[in-house]
Amino acid sequence: MRFDIYKDDRLAATFVYGAVPRFYGRDGREIEALIAATPVTYNLWTQEAHPQPPSGRADWWAARIISAPLAKSGFVLRPVWGRIEPAKRRCTVVRERM
Repeated sequence: MRFDIYKDDRLAATFVYGAVPRFYGRDGREIEALIAATPVTYNLWTQEAHPQPPSGRADWWAARIISAPLAKSGFVLRPVWGRIEPAKRRCTVVRERM
């Protein structure tokens, strides 16, 4: 599982499950800070929210990244599926609170 995060057409960060994240330049440092400052992680798959998500599970790893307010800061999260990297595939997350 891999996420690439872009600002405009510039790669700012790459996350690969089980590996150390890679941050690029000022935009990468901003992403790192946004993820670290996210107060609650919302897991789309289990419909749970936690301030300190469990480690060691791919769903919570992905949820931690997705929960950060990346789009509000102008970033685009692009999941990479397998070995094929789509040119401009975008992933939009919509969370509704009831």
